[in-house]
Amino acid sequence: MALIKCPECGKEISDKATSCVFCGRELKKLDESGTSLKICAECGAELSEIDKVCPKCGYPISQNDDTQKVEITSVKIKKSTKRTICGVIGLILFCIICVFGYKTYTEQEKNKQYIESYNEYIGNVEMIRILMLAGGSDAESLCNLTLKVWGNSIYKEKDDETDKYTRPEGFFVKDFNEAIMNLYSDETTIDTISNIEKNQASVRDLMKELQNPPDELNQCYETISELYVSYNALMDLAISPSGNYSSFNESKNTVISDFMASYQKLDTQIPEMKIQN
Repeated sequence: MALIKCPECGKEISDKATSCVFCGRELKKLDESGTSLKICAECGAELSEIDKVCPKCGYPISQNDDTQKVEITSVKIKKSTKRTICGVIGLILFCIICVFGYKTYTEQEKNKQYIESYNEYIGNVEMIRILMLAGGSDAESLCNLTLKVWGNSIYKEKDDETDKYTRPEGFFVKDFNEAIMNLYSDETTIDTISNIEKNQASVRDLMKELQNPPDELNQCYETISELYVSYNALMDLAISPSGNYSSFNESKNTVISDFMASYQKLDTQIPEMKIQN
């Protein structure tokens, strides 16, 4: 059932009404069988089913009676279907939560592993720095003793520390090479050289561990590489002295200066270890 406006009073009434319930205006007539006839709302003249305007007064005929009416009915969903839909929605939400949780966990683990690798690298840097300093100290001491033996044998100077190399039988040896040979044949010197070589092996192994630094420690690794070059030069100079007295002394001073410069530079570049959150 649809609503129309009464042409007389303008109030809404049923399109099935034969007259207005408010003002009494006649709207439809009934034929002998009781079927309602269409009449003009303006003049009350009878109309045929095909009339679009009143043949008597020309008033446009309402098409409300011809308008197709669509009835919308509610859609009923079974309880089992509702449970299925709710289950699917719950499963989707669960999957979303799982994916988000896994992603968060993965990022946390990745960050944890990076911090562990970062701190381990710094620990190795500290270790190699200590080893290089210890080895460098032994090498410098041996170089200084070599120079002293070398000089005293050349200039025939007595000294309690060098006499056993330059004057093993109470008088100076004929050649400084013999004095240096006496020094490097001494058990104490042999032990020192053995310690230096062991130190070099430990440093070499650590250098392999340091070849792939974290991004934040690339500059630190470059300085370690510089230090490693001067370290090896000092070790080799101590183990195998060569050249003449002046050139050996100059080489010793140069490599020690380079070594200390790189060592101090590295000391300013080593950062604090990271703290796990």
